[in-house]
Amino acid sequence: MRIRNLIAVVIACLFALQCISVIDYLREEDYLLGLMDRVAPHSLPPSEQAIKVIEFLKDIPVKDFSAIQEDSRYFLLPIFSFLRPMPRQVIEKGGDCADRSRLVIRMLRLHGIEASKWALYTKEMKSVHAVVELEVETGKMVADPDFGLWFPRSNGGYYSIRDLRQSPKILHDRIQNLVEQGKRPGASDLRKYPLNDYSYEYAKTINWEKWAVTWPLYKILRVTMGTSVDDLQRPAFVETPQLMVVIIAGVIQGGLVGPYLAHIRIARRKKHDSV
Repeated sequence: MRIRNLIAVVIACLFALQCISVIDYLREEDYLLGLMDRVAPHSLPPSEQAIKVIEFLKDIPVKDFSAIQEDSRYFLLPIFSFLRPMPRQVIEKGGDCADRSRLVIRMLRLHGIEASKWALYTKEMKSVHAVVELEVETGKMVADPDFGLWFPRSNGGYYSIRDLRQSPKILHDRIQNLVEQGKRPGASDLRKYPLNDYSYEYAKTINWEKWAVTWPLYKILRVTMGTSVDDLQRPAFVETPQLMVVIIAGVIQGGLVGPYLAHIRIARRKKHDSV
């Protein structure tokens, strides 16, 4: 009886946490939609909306992860700090390349523009930078919310991750051209762009280094799937801390209820057999 009551209390608390998370998510979506409408009107083509959003981020400071931790930026409780800062916190206090990419993705999706985060790896397979790839009117387009980069084609349209993978010269030429013009399109100084490290040659949709268990998983998938594992579609909910909390709480609830019901069933079976 005590165990059942304890499980009921925990499940109720988790349900309350889920309700708080959903309410906060809806409020944040409303805030971001209002911001997106002001920054990039819906009437603009998707590519121009993306450029407007990237330009909007220019005045938002770049902060590394240690600085973000010191500022205590997270959703609701410190235990959720691993889910990274909330979009509003990034807008008000800044964030690193991953935080800025998540913010861009959330804003673009509110106008129906599909976008996803990509991790840039060094040749030593170390994740060092994050960018965004989105669907625009001419196909795919890459945007770097940190350095304020996008890659227009001379004959119209934009270069994709695949294009930048195959031809590193696209990145080199774009940076050189902007530097020669004296432009600084992003918050970070383009003259300090680490070309040898922030290359698109080893770009992947997922930062497999983030957790200790994911890198071995990547190795296994690489053997079974080949290079296609680098293009696995990234789930949309991972960019939203509140939805991640709802999912985590749901997993814990299932982890509590499932074994308890199994225990009850086994106990009843033993009682029935003894009778």
